[in-house]
Amino acid sequence: MKLAGLFSLMIAGLLFAAEARALSCLRPNLAEAFNRFQDSEDTYIIALGKIRPTGTEPPYTEGKPRTIPAKLTGRFMGLDGFGADFTRELTIQTHCLAHWCGGLPATPNEDHLMFLRRTDAGLVLDMQACPDGTLSLPSEDRIDLLQSCLTRGKCTESDLQKMEDR
Repeated sequence: MKLAGLFSLMIAGLLFAAEARALSCLRPNLAEAFNRFQDSEDTYIIALGKIRPTGTEPPYTEGKPRTIPAKLTGRFMGLDGFGADFTRELTIQTHCLAHWCGGLPATPNEDHLMFLRRTDAGLVLDMQACPDGTLSLPSEDRIDLLQSCLTRGKCTESDLQKMEDR
């Protein structure tokens, strides 16, 4: 009897552990994100700068992304590095999985590396429920790695591993 109870407890623990893992997000890898955005049918731009929401985040509606107007002050990355400083309007679009939603930048006073989607209506920062590399705090090695990926048009397996190790 005790063995059956222990076995049931062990099975329940495994089931709950699997469920908890399903709700956790993997650590974002900028090199992997670069390749995904590069392969997308959409056009993405890499920027470094600060984002400040200029509107309020609307309430959650299941199955619908939320949009927040924002202002970006920063620089775009090109093949030769970063261009001149600018300030631009953009839209932050938060996406949800069930009631877990992407959010606004946690540190709005710090520069972030970001992938911005170009649309007919302007630039969009997509914030997923699990961070996917669309918004990352910069470091010189991350900037250098993205610059080399942009120059080559793709991040290599070595780049993916370097970013995983950080």
